[in-house]
Amino acid sequence: MLKRSIKIVALIVALGLMAMTMIGCEAEEEVEEGRVVVSSKTFPEALTQGWLTYYLLEDRGYEVINEIGLGEVAVIRPALEAGEIDLYWEYTGTGLMNVMGYEGEELPGGEEETFQTIHDYDLEENNIKWLDYAPANNTFVLFITAETQQEYGWETLSDLAKYAREEGDGSYGSIATPAEWVERDDGMIPFQNHYDFEFADVVEVELGLAYRAVEQGEALIGVGDATEGRIVKYDLVILDDDEEFFPAYNAAPTIRLEVLEANPELEDLLREISSRLDIETQTELNLRTAIDEEDPEDVARDFLIEEGLIEQ
Repeated sequence: MLKRSIKIVALIVALGLMAMTMIGCEAEEEVEEGRVVVSSKTFPEALTQGWLTYYLLEDRGYEVINEIGLGEVAVIRPALEAGEIDLYWEYTGTGLMNVMGYEGEELPGGEEETFQTIHDYDLEENNIKWLDYAPANNTFVLFITAETQQEYGWETLSDLAKYAREEGDGSYGSIATPAEWVERDDGMIPFQNHYDFEFADVVEVELGLAYRAVEQGEALIGVGDATEGRIVKYDLVILDDDEEFFPAYNAAPTIRLEVLEANPELEDLLREISSRLDIETQTELNLRTAIDEEDPEDVARDFLIEEGLIEQ
């Protein structure tokens, strides 16, 4: 009986020590005012957004922990939810697709509706706040050469679809696309169903090569990102998604609510960045990083200095 009592006491003490240790760990992980762990995805546009945030916060006196380039959504989003990072830029459409699990025709249309849908959901379900989004909508786009537009007169995706249907067999043209778009819930099959036509030939290319394929005449039409610098470089023409099939992909800072509550001025501060990232500006920044191969860190710093947001 004595041994059993000793064991029980020892167990209680051990459990108490364990609880104290856990409380200590939680205390160490508590949000600190003026300290922010900034992260980003790994592609050039996201890296630039990460460095824009890093340098602006550093200039305003924050202790900024650098986790820029952590990984894509499957890596970085769980890190945000777990509190391993505090802040990164995400796209509203990605929030719908990857966080909420929207599919196909269910996707809401329009930038404001898309933003408000994921904003309200994430705040209620995950205590994550989406701050004001950038005007640049980096959604999917279909593009052609200026010569093709002059020949066929297409201005919108409805123009393309109408032409295809009037050809008689409901199909027209070759499209260069990364394999991902063929399989996506907001990709080729739902797109063709929505606009009621089919492409005659699908040319699958590696990510980023559809622009060159169209420019060189290897495909009549290409699919890519609205803020891609190659669209400017190759003088390509974007066909207007006049029926708003594609969900909006506006970038916005996403931040843990407890971090924002400890640093409420961050909302206005980050708006100084997001409000300046219109489609022309974001495309120009992408041209410098992805095409001219400038370092996103340097591009971000130059931009903040030019805009008068930080000192040189």
